[in-house]
Amino acid sequence: MNFTPNDLSNIVFRKSVMGGLNEDQVYEVLQKVIEDYSDYIHEMMKVKDQIMEYKDRLSHFEKIEDTLKNSLILAQQTSGEIIAAAEKKAENLITEANIKVKNLIEEANKEVIRIQFEAERLKKDFTVYKGKMKNNLHAQLKILDEIE
Repeated sequence: MNFTPNDLSNIVFRKSVMGGLNEDQVYEVLQKVIEDYSDYIHEMMKVKDQIMEYKDRLSHFEKIEDTLKNSLILAQQTSGEIIAAAEKKAENLITEANIKVKNLIEEANKEVIRIQFEAERLKKDFTVYKGKMKNNLHAQLKILDEIE
């Protein structure tokens, strides 16, 4: 039987035949108090053990939390670096593409100019050839006219 504080304050010991307290009753109450106190100490030890276990678990979870925080920070830094590298690479690709386009345009312009010069040369050659052919035809006509 566990005594409550109220039970202990309300215990009335009977007087024994000789005028003192009933020794058996006192020993019985003391034995119950000792049992209750032993149970209390045992329960306190269990609670302390649980508290220690909870502290250990809390410490373990705090370490996990710190690790997760550090991992998250590292992941954020890494993602920032990856994004920056990707942006730099994209800029480089755009720059290279612009240079290639500029070179292609310059080459195309040179080719257009070369083709224009070639066309002009061919026109001149054709004009010269046409003139020679006219001269040859006139010469042939003149020879025909003389034959008659």
